[in-house]
Amino acid sequence: MVEANSGRCQGHFQGITEMPHTTQPPKARRLITSTLALALFVSMTSMGYDVQPGDTLAQIAADHGTTTSELAAANDITDPDLIVIGQTLTIPGADSADHTVAPGETLGQIAALYGTTVADLIAANELSNPNLLGIGQLISIPGEPTVASEAEPSIIGAHIVAVGDTLASIAIRYGTTVEAIVQANGITDPSQIFVGTRLTIADGVTTSSAVSSEPTGTSVHTVAAGETLAVIASRFGTTVQSLVATNSLENPDVIRPGEQLTVPAAGWICPVSSGRYFNDWGFPRSGGRFHQGNDLFAPRGTEVYAPVSGSVELKSGVVGGLQFWLTGDDGRTYIGTHLDGFALAGDVRAGAVIGYVGDSGNAIGSDPHLHFEILVDGSPINPYPILREAGC
Repeated sequence: MVEANSGRCQGHFQGITEMPHTTQPPKARRLITSTLALALFVSMTSMGYDVQPGDTLAQIAADHGTTTSELAAANDITDPDLIVIGQTLTIPGADSADHTVAPGETLGQIAALYGTTVADLIAANELSNPNLLGIGQLISIPGEPTVASEAEPSIIGAHIVAVGDTLASIAIRYGTTVEAIVQANGITDPSQIFVGTRLTIADGVTTSSAVSSEPTGTSVHTVAAGETLAVIASRFGTTVQSLVATNSLENPDVIRPGEQLTVPAAGWICPVSSGRYFNDWGFPRSGGRFHQGNDLFAPRGTEVYAPVSGSVELKSGVVGGLQFWLTGDDGRTYIGTHLDGFALAGDVRAGAVIGYVGDSGNAIGSDPHLHFEILVDGSPINPYPILREAGC
């Protein structure tokens, strides 16, 4: 029986303070350097540069391996002391693959700026010490330099956080960016990472939404005693107004137990309403394993909802206890473990009750919770950004 990699979850919610080995990087190492911060705002192409606050023509010329006079001539500038913020300057010889090192720059930052890798820069420049760059040093950029590739990011690998690591140092090591690591791992505080955590390393970021906003079809809900339209709307990811309109209700304050309501098409549904959780993705587990999901803590017996429409299979195992495996209509697989009991199997609509929060499997004795995983093409991804975007 294949089981979700849930591991024992005792004390996970308190894990931030109870991790046996945590590191708080010095403030100076937590932050991206001012040079990298500036690079994030610089709009560059192979043809031009957008003037930023505080820029001078001489500085721009030095940064791009040209001279003030050549830069002025290329842009028909008669007064080199007068440039305008936001003005796009043509860089003479911009197709050349060279970069002049500015104060505070690192090889990782330069690699990220030109869409290449630290390893390629080291090889192209025969650098014996990649951590030692001189201000004004000319760095050859291998291949045709590009800035901020629009290609879909891919996974480079994984990194186990060691003592002294920072996101900046990890990004440099793998030739990627802090932003890419932050997004790939759902990190909300880039200054705090935990020793022993496994981080997914990606080579870029995407602006696409993690949660599908496409409707997943209508469903029928039987009103339970004590329920209100607001409660039903919240559960199914819709609004009171939509429920009123769909069911032609004259008085939204009057619904009766047993009454059947048509629920309009819904988007992504939180599997546990008002569950407590944090980003414990990648935390170490026994046997050399790592946490491949997030734990949503709630009272025993709390209803667990199908986050999307699809087909549910119910399973049981020693580690995960009572589990649901939902093959979603969105192409993803959703897994919930440590259930207290099952509710529904087979074809389900988003928002259907499919189980109840518990502590079964190897979580017996821990605070009741749902260990929640998401698989994309068979590989686990961090659910945390999706849970956050859905407002769980």
